[in-house]
Amino acid sequence: MGKNKLHHFSEIKSYPHVFEPEYEDLVRGFPMKSNWGKRFFKNDHPIVLEIGCGKGEYTVGLAQKYPTKNFIGIDIKGARIWRGAKTSFENKMKNVAFLRLKIEQLMFCFSEEEVDEIWITFPDPQPKAKEIRKRLTAPRFLETYRNILKTGGIIHLKTDNLNLFNYSVCILPGNKFSVLYKTANLYQSDFNGDAPQIQTYYERKYLKENIPIKYLMFTPNKKNNNSHQMDNDSFFQRVFEVVKIIPHGRVTSYGAIANYLGSKGAARMVGWAMNASHSSADAIPAHRVVNRNGLLTGKHHFGSPGLMQQLLESENIKVEDNKISEFDKLFWDPAKELI
Repeated sequence: MGKNKLHHFSEIKSYPHVFEPEYEDLVRGFPMKSNWGKRFFKNDHPIVLEIGCGKGEYTVGLAQKYPTKNFIGIDIKGARIWRGAKTSFENKMKNVAFLRLKIEQLMFCFSEEEVDEIWITFPDPQPKAKEIRKRLTAPRFLETYRNILKTGGIIHLKTDNLNLFNYSVCILPGNKFSVLYKTANLYQSDFNGDAPQIQTYYERKYLKENIPIKYLMFTPNKKNNNSHQMDNDSFFQRVFEVVKIIPHGRVTSYGAIANYLGSKGAARMVGWAMNASHSSADAIPAHRVVNRNGLLTGKHHFGSPGLMQQLLESENIKVEDNKISEFDKLFWDPAKELI
């Protein structure tokens, strides 16, 4: 480890507004949980989190802009937190704190409805299929955000990664979140909120490379008192959002969709969703979803047994003996394509 990093790790330990709880401390009971306003900030102002804050550009920048709000930057990497912690300490900012913590441990540090707003700024897109559950908009994290957010709380996502953006848009409805605003090119949009006002180190880098910045603002619909139960309506909606973006002339399988949604083994449920899609108000291209061998096992749920094949052939997809020809060549795997 470089000398600078060692110095930064040592320096942040001296800052009174930086918290680095050990796991044992969290299990015993983190003293700031439920008490950030009363014990640390000494006020009852709204609390805003920046998750995966890095150098804390949003934590510090928004704290300067909104002195009547409290801001907490959260990241596991202390060497990154050092920059924002040092700036806020030297500027004697009383509405800033930093928390060195894994995002999986948020519930140890915040009570239900303790947080008013969350920013997720340029998170790791976790591009590999096996890493999908690590994305900061994956269902397990969304449920945590839902629990700690106050009713009507807002979440902001900024990213350069189109596939993470698309994944997030797809995953939100099925997890009972409503999209309030979305754009695949923030700086060419009509949005005039805080999102374009502050730029992170990485954002400036991407803009120099002419990479459009994507922005998503969303909110939980309502509290889910049974967060461990995935009802059919919720799962079906998530499936529909994936099926809608299967490219023209390509096909996928029930199992591939289930795997992408983090529900490996739920291929049968994806099949049920495709059966239900025919009564959906939205246009769902269910004909592009077949079984793992390319067989048209769902054809009997279309208007007529031959309609599924006709729809596929209209997209220049050849079908022989109820099976897609060159299935491997035409196969679209969302876990690989949406990365």
